[in-house]
Amino acid sequence: MIFTDKIKEVKTTVSDCTDYAVKGITKICEAYGPRPCGEPAEQFAQETMMEELAAFSDEVRRETFKVNPEAFMSFVPHAGACLMGASAINAAAAFKKQPKAALGSVALMGGALAGIVGEFLLYKKMYDPLFKEKISGNVIAVRKAKGETKRRIILSGHTDSAPEWTYTYKLGSHGVLGVAGYAVAGLAYTGATAAVALKGKNPSLAKKMAIGQAAFLPAYAALFKFADHKNYVDGANDDLSGCYVSSAVMKYLSDNDIRFENTEVICMLAGGEEAGLRGSKAFFEAHPEMKNDGVETVFVGFDTIRDEDFMMIYEKDMTGMVKNDKRVCALLKNAGEKLGKDIPVGAIPLGSTDAAAASQAGIAAASLVAMDPTPARYYHTRLDTADILVPECIEKVINIALQTVFDFDEKGLN
Repeated sequence: MIFTDKIKEVKTTVSDCTDYAVKGITKICEAYGPRPCGEPAEQFAQETMMEELAAFSDEVRRETFKVNPEAFMSFVPHAGACLMGASAINAAAAFKKQPKAALGSVALMGGALAGIVGEFLLYKKMYDPLFKEKISGNVIAVRKAKGETKRRIILSGHTDSAPEWTYTYKLGSHGVLGVAGYAVAGLAYTGATAAVALKGKNPSLAKKMAIGQAAFLPAYAALFKFADHKNYVDGANDDLSGCYVSSAVMKYLSDNDIRFENTEVICMLAGGEEAGLRGSKAFFEAHPEMKNDGVETVFVGFDTIRDEDFMMIYEKDMTGMVKNDKRVCALLKNAGEKLGKDIPVGAIPLGSTDAAAASQAGIAAASLVAMDPTPARYYHTRLDTADILVPECIEKVINIALQTVFDFDEKGLN
């Protein structure tokens, strides 16, 4: 049954909620602009959203956490520096005929890979102590159950915006993938050069390969400008759209006097997603009871709701390193099918969503994303403004979110 069939009198429609979402996103962008994690603009935006959510919720609060925002993306220039150093050591080893010196090159390449794996693939705090600590926060709004709370569903988006990705803005998806691919090819070549130098059996080849490394120096240098921390983007789609999809559900329930008997609905707007899921990780660290209190709990993340043709439910998150819950994926997919939308289930190609943090915390989770993964030209660039919002896509996802909430209330995950 479609959720609207269960409501006797609809006072506020999903279309009304979509209008609320688009106006809210536009207001945040105009009032505060870019929202780097831990900066005043992020806090002011969160406080504005808190004021709105207060009208739809039984309680709303902001929980702060410490974060080192620039640490996450630092693995990119760190890799560039390591690969430049490795190339120089390979050259010295080849021309000075000191094969063992190439061990230093191997060590530097290992350092580059450790940063890529640790920070990007596993979202570990590899470099946090090297960067300034700031304070960010998560907004939590709760609509309680009428009676005993037996189920809990958390709807989430993230409030911070990203530093601009230089090559995505200047060259589009081909640019960012080209720079990354060029650097990876250089890593392989530099590694092969170190291997030849270490053997010491073919000095002439070692010299030629050492000279050949120069072809990849532009790629390594480009990594220093990959993310521009002096220029952050508006992030209207990534991810104010996810925030306002989640808030719109709360508005719909409140305006239409809907309160579930045994299901609590939470809107959690996370800070620091662009800093490595720091906000969602802090939320679940602060609330271990959500795993242990006997209440069936589900987390649904909404991230970048714009490109309907690319709508997908992520079963595998964090570049495929984390498995989300198949039951939550099915809950979302079934909700879409009831509303005439067949949403594919798949894996995020690169990066992560806040659902990964929930899954790592032992909470049943999945995310719904509607963005061209190539990536889209607006992704992490100054083009991600309120002017390019797609209300029709936002409205469809609000419908899917509401259907998901109603279905979960009725049957849970079984």
